[in-house]
Amino acid sequence: MNLYGLEFGFSTYRKISTKLLVNATASLGFMYINKRSERLAKGFTFIENFSLGSTYLFSKKIAFYLGANFGHVSNLNFLSPNDGYNILGYEIGLQYQL
Repeated sequence: MNLYGLEFGFSTYRKISTKLLVNATASLGFMYINKRSERLAKGFTFIENFSLGSTYLFSKKIAFYLGANFGHVSNLNFLSPNDGYNILGYEIGLQYQL
């Protein structure tokens, strides 16, 4: 099964200290699933994602991110089945500013 999609989102952060930030992201989008499953019909679907994490600034150019992500894919009852998928993930990142 493959999902192809496009999402649009908003991201914000709050400074906890000079080196630590808390990040939050919420996004919505639409997707296409190329194979029917027991939980979701083939075709057009929607996706919602929410991420929450923290960024530690090692220097002005290097930062480390650690967070969690929750997502849901379904088709708003346009087709059956529509149980959808809930996705829980973990995020880790290293940023270097050029």
